[in-house]
Amino acid sequence: MLNIYEKCPQPRFFTCGCLENDGGFLHIRRTLNCDVLIFVTEGTLFITMNDTDLAVCPGEYVLLPSGTEHWGTKPCAGRLSYMWVHFSAPKTRGESCPESGFAYVIPEHFTAADPGRVSIIFRQLLDYQRQERLYTEMLPVCTLSMLLMEITQQYLAAGNEHEISPKIYNICQWIRSNCQKKLTAEMIARHFHYNAEYLSLIFKRETGCTLIKYLSRTRIDIAKRLLETEGISIKETAYSSGFFDEKYFMRTFRKLEGMTPMQYREAFRKRNINSK
Repeated sequence: MLNIYEKCPQPRFFTCGCLENDGGFLHIRRTLNCDVLIFVTEGTLFITMNDTDLAVCPGEYVLLPSGTEHWGTKPCAGRLSYMWVHFSAPKTRGESCPESGFAYVIPEHFTAADPGRVSIIFRQLLDYQRQERLYTEMLPVCTLSMLLMEITQQYLAAGNEHEISPKIYNICQWIRSNCQKKLTAEMIARHFHYNAEYLSLIFKRETGCTLIKYLSRTRIDIAKRLLETEGISIKETAYSSGFFDEKYFMRTFRKLEGMTPMQYREAFRKRNINSK
């Protein structure tokens, strides 16, 4: 079921945090008078709501609506890490998206198309929660709004994938699966038996970006997830995400993200951490 928050540019923010548990975590049974958004970054959260058992894996989120009883289905088998936020906003519930106007559209359980983007906004929200003195209390509210808009954008964009032709969709999927290898536009075109110039033309026409930009963006998304992992160097991140020139990786990262890989890693590290 979709949760649609209509014409509400400023949701009400209550609190947020990050749970980190080394094993055996079981969510307590409770019913809250606010909505809870959980985004899993490691392990699997087993939770039940509306008599539906859910297994929420890394890169997925679950929305627990206000007034809905929820509880842990079973203990997690290993390490579990997830970020959470409590909020509220006026909403109508249904299965159809509004045709126009400002709205957040949040499914109750969904896989983020770009978990790196969701993660960094969530971490910024956690950072504001931790700071004792804020320039304005609107900072966490605006960040929460950005988080909900990002999730809405990814959900609606995923629903529009049918507008891309099957051949371009298959090429996108192939690039995602092989982007960590040495690839050029010519190599991609050759694999699909196309002329490189022609393929680049029709690819941009349908996706809005060139083959090389799509390849770079896919690699940078992998790099962002790696940068959130402790103990992996910038050089290792570059090679593991398909960049075989560290300096080129750093230039590309800065161009697409507006900051260096190290600045990205250092951003929003402060978190409100609980373990049970």
